[in-house]
Amino acid sequence: MIFGISIIRWILIGLALFFIVDRFLRFIKKETGQSFYKLFSTLLIWGAVLIISIFPDFAYFISSKLGMGKNLNTLIFFGFVVVFMILFRILAAIEKIEKEITKIVREMGMKSFKNQ
Repeated sequence: MIFGISIIRWILIGLALFFIVDRFLRFIKKETGQSFYKLFSTLLIWGAVLIISIFPDFAYFISSKLGMGKNLNTLIFFGFVVVFMILFRILAAIEKIEKEITKIVREMGMKSFKNQ
C-alpha cells in the first residue's frame, strides 16, 4: 500500500489517466476517426473509474442516494447502461457502413452495365 492506496487501485488510476490523456491527445491532433463523442465517452467511463479508484466511498454514496443500497450494484447497473449505449452506437455505425457499401456496389453495377 502506497499512501494508503492498494496496488490494484494505483493500477486503475494509472490506466484511467493513460486512456483519458491518450484520447484527449488524439482528439487535439484530430486523428482519423476521432470525434467528440469518443472523447466524451472516454471521459465519462474512465473518469468514473478514476473517481471511484481515488474515492471508493463515492460509489456507496451514489448507491445510497439512488436508493439502491450500499453496494456496488449501482455501478454494475450503470456499467450495463454504458455497454448498451456503446452497443447501439456500434450498431448505428454498422448500418451506416452497410448503406455505403450498398451505394458503392450499385454505382459500380451501373457503370459496368453502361460500359457493356
